[in-house]
Amino acid sequence: MSEAAGSVHGTQAAAPRKMQEMAESLQRLRLGGPFYALMWLLAGIASGLWDRARWPFVLVSVAFIGLSVARFRLRSLPEGSSDAAVGSVLDRIWVLLLANAALWGASVAWLLVSAPSESARTVAAISSYAFATAFAHSFPMRLRSAFLALGLLYLSTLAALVVSGSRFELVAVSLLYLLYVSLALRRTHAEYLQRLDLEDELRRQRDLFEQQSRVDGLTGLANRRRFSAALQDWMRHARASGEPLIMLVLDLDHFKAINDGHGHAVGDACLRIFAQTLQNAFPSPDLAARLGGEEFAVLLRSGRLADAVRCADVLRLSLPEIVSRDGPGIPLQVSVGVARFDPERHLEPDALYSEADAALYRAKAQGRNRVCVADGTS
Repeated sequence: MSEAAGSVHGTQAAAPRKMQEMAESLQRLRLGGPFYALMWLLAGIASGLWDRARWPFVLVSVAFIGLSVARFRLRSLPEGSSDAAVGSVLDRIWVLLLANAALWGASVAWLLVSAPSESARTVAAISSYAFATAFAHSFPMRLRSAFLALGLLYLSTLAALVVSGSRFELVAVSLLYLLYVSLALRRTHAEYLQRLDLEDELRRQRDLFEQQSRVDGLTGLANRRRFSAALQDWMRHARASGEPLIMLVLDLDHFKAINDGHGHAVGDACLRIFAQTLQNAFPSPDLAARLGGEEFAVLLRSGRLADAVRCADVLRLSLPEIVSRDGPGIPLQVSVGVARFDPERHLEPDALYSEADAALYRAKAQGRNRVCVADGTS
């Protein structure tokens, strides 16, 4: 991003790209801080500032150490943090980076103008080149801010080289190196954006695969995998809390005849229409799933058994006829088995499912198109 998007007020969660920018910026922020203090101590002692201007030299050293400590005191935020909070952390990171760059630029300019030895000037100039290069490769996230920091780090050094009467060759090399670092920063910024785009696409593909692994592709309902996971979790919760849990197993009657007589396209249409009717009859937070073929299931986390039976009857009686091009409408009918979770008898998810499934087969045996409650359920 040329500049990070402005933070959104409120509690909207920060985008993954912004969370990644925060994590990478903090990691690199902590890595570079101590080197400014160390290089300043080296350059200052080599130039004789310790002897000629001890207290200003000490004050600048303390300032570098303080900025280094401040870098380590910044903390990352957990996933799900608000966009505004993440934006605030990023702003503080860049305040520290720019303050560090400004302090280095001003301090080195002072050293270059006042240092009597060419070797001290060389140490200071090389340090500025190194920091500028490291910055261009480490902080390409915000392009304009990065160029500002680069200028604070480098231009004062370049100006001090000219003012202090450094050799023409050193000034010319410094100018060429500034051009190189600027081009490197632009290239690194473009590569950073490409990497973020690639990771966004990978996240999108991961989320798509995750959704496909939990959702039935034909009906849009939960699939068997998601239903099984929810059944296990909801049973554990019901056992701990004492809250009710009811399971319905549903099977479309004579569905094979519909497929054989009218084709799979009509059969698929029947499944989609039934799934929509089922979702309308048992909306969230209930869970409706297609277990496979023409078999469906519903988990209810609240309400009485009588209410579940009533809703199943309403669903059964509200099923429409499917219009067929080959003849009269095809009536949709469903048989339903209902069971309520009993923590004493249903130690495993299969036990509850088996009771509801047995009730379903009893509904089939009694003539289909009806609702039956499992034996022992009251």
